[in-house]
Formats: sequence, C-alpha cells, structure tokens
Amino acid sequence: MKPVRIALIRHSVTVWNEENRIQGHMDSPLTKYGRELAEEWKKQLSPESFDAVITSDLGRTIETAEIITRGLDIPFLKIPGLREQDWGEWSGLTYSELDQKWPGQLSAEEAKGWNFRPTGGESRAETSARAIKALEEGISKIIEIIDNDAPKVLAIIHEGTLKSIAYKLAEHDYMPGTSKLIKRRRLHWIKWDGTLSIDRLNDLL
Repeated sequence: MKPVRIALIRHSVTVWNEENRIQGHMDSPLTKYGRELAEEWKKQLSPESFDAVITSDLGRTIETAEIITRGLDIPFLKIPGLREQDWGEWSGLTYSELDQKWPGQLSAEEAKGWNFRPTGGESRAETSARAIKALEEGISKIIEIIDNDAPKVLAIIHEGTLKSIAYKLAEHDYMPGTSKLIKRRRLHWIKWDGTLSIDRLNDLL
C-alpha cells in the first residue's frame, strides 16, 4: 500500500469573494488580485515537487490550479465530489441580502453545528461525507497512475469543503464559539495510509 501525502489549499480570491457573495455550487472567476495571489502561491508551493493535482469541477479551483501548475506536465484530476457545500437558495446572495430575505436564519443554522443546512442545500455533515469519499476515490486513481512509492498530491478545493474534511478527521465540532482549526490562505497537510488522517494544519503560504 502506497502512503500518500495531500496538501490542501482553498482556491484563490474570486469576484464573489470580494463582494461577500455566497458561491456554493455557483461560480465566479478569480479577480486580478486572485490571479496574482495564485502566482505567489506557485513560488511557495513548488508545484513541480507534486506528483498530481486534484480540484473540484468548479471554475475557481480549476483556474487557481492552472495558474499554479502552468508550464508543468502534472496529472490533473477534476473531481465533482470536492465541490463546495451546496448553499441551495442562499447561493448568489450577499450575507446582507440573506439576512434581509431570511432574518436570523443564518445564526439559527450555525447553532446546529454539523447539521447547518442552507435552505434547499446540503448540511455540513453531508458535505463532509461526500468530500471525503471523493478525496479517497481521487487518491485511488492517483495511486494507479503515479509510479512513485509515496505520491504527493496538491488538492485545490473550497473553504467549506476543506473545513468539513479537516473537522471530521479531527473530530472537531462546528458550534459557534468553538475555536477554529482552519486559518484562511494557509496550506494544510493530510495523509492517507489506508485511512485519512491529519498531518499538520495552517502552514504559511
């Protein structure tokens, strides 16, 4: 059995990120700053040291990965199951618009922790289950195609998906007031040796 190390990062900054707008399964392109930031990550990550790259099938992760790996011949897997949490009817709204349309609903859902579910969307628990399954399926494919006894994989995904994976592996809850495990714009390492586990979190980029 080949052990695999996986480096997780969130995609770079998008137009809707800057507008404080909920993306979920919807999409928006990287901003000029987002593209420049991805170029900086390329210098820090040394993408040539990875054996493969995986992303979701949404444009913002793919665009980030293409910038980071530009000019390199690295296997690139797009896995739909690594999409962001589905925010249902809240998708496309700013948080201000959300509060106007469903007053108090966001706070009420956040108080449910893992059972947080946007109207018409999926829960954090459901997001975690399908993301972990998708990640393991991606790892299995990489083991088949990579001739390396210990493959190293760069996974460019989404903040909610990344948190749902890390929190599940760490047996951490999502309750308001609980300390946050994941810092933004950091690199997070997990490992696979038959099962997934956390290596370390929040490396500087």
